[in-house]
Amino acid sequence: MRIKLAPFMLVCAALPALADPVADFYASRKVQLAIGFGSGEAYDTYARMLAKVMPNHLPGKPQFIPQNMPGAGSLNAANSIFNTLPRDGTTFGTTHRFVPLMPLLGVQGPKFDPLKFSFIGSMNRENTVCVAWSTSGINSIEDARTKEFTVGTTGAGAELTTFNATLRRLLGLKLKVVSGYKTSQEVNLAVERGEIQGRCGVSWGTLKLNEPEWLSQKKVRVLIQLGLTRDPELGDTPLFGDLVQDARDRQALELMLAPAEIGRPFFGPPDIPADRLVALRAAFDATMRDGELLEDAKRQRLDIAPVSGAAMQALVEKAYRAPKEVVERAKELVGSAP
Repeated sequence: MRIKLAPFMLVCAALPALADPVADFYASRKVQLAIGFGSGEAYDTYARMLAKVMPNHLPGKPQFIPQNMPGAGSLNAANSIFNTLPRDGTTFGTTHRFVPLMPLLGVQGPKFDPLKFSFIGSMNRENTVCVAWSTSGINSIEDARTKEFTVGTTGAGAELTTFNATLRRLLGLKLKVVSGYKTSQEVNLAVERGEIQGRCGVSWGTLKLNEPEWLSQKKVRVLIQLGLTRDPELGDTPLFGDLVQDARDRQALELMLAPAEIGRPFFGPPDIPADRLVALRAAFDATMRDGELLEDAKRQRLDIAPVSGAAMQALVEKAYRAPKEVVERAKELVGSAP
């Protein structure tokens, strides 16, 4: 018995498989990954680890090209991502976690609207800390209230990465700030040479990665942790918010510290075509579950605790809906209020 195929089935059988426009687009292109930090810094290490594995999960499997763009507390990279890099899905990057909040709080230097970034995902959540060199004579927050404590920063745009002004205003710390270092590694070398006594706003994960002997040999003392929740590895090291009594100040501080929930953010410029942004987000999420990446992270002592692009976007949008009085107080604490 012969079975006759319906005409439309014969037509469909003769047609080639439908093309995947996203795969077709990426198959002939490379993806630039802008890194707002110097080579060898923790953000750089995370980004290069991502660049190695994520192409396997993106349709078309394009090669990723990491490019370091350090300077101005990673604002150089953020401004470039928003203003000059292509918006077709072939570029995205990483900056300090506090960068999206800088325009809201009046920090000088941003030339972008964070609400228009194309958020792709974050590789981790983590607190930052203030540390003092063991021979500095600064052994606790109380010491920093009574003795001058010299710390280093990477200059313009770095206040929300260091919280130096906020620590002075809320806790009365006698911080003397030396700015202008280009990278975090330069700040660390300055600490070791005795040019400065310590630094604030350094990620706990960065210390574990780049300066493990500082911790194992007790070369530094961790004075305070900056985040919304305690890191269990930091024991009884005080949380910044626990030392602040005024309710309005605590609300402002919680707003400023919200980016701790997106410790290693990745985002692209505005207007990435919707189907490519969906593909980038899906590829990022799949990469965070990839055995190769997880093994690499374990080998390099890096924590992976991913946040989706949609969750990152929701966090930034929530921050920009904060009550005016809370935002104004946060501006005062940062030092950007008129």
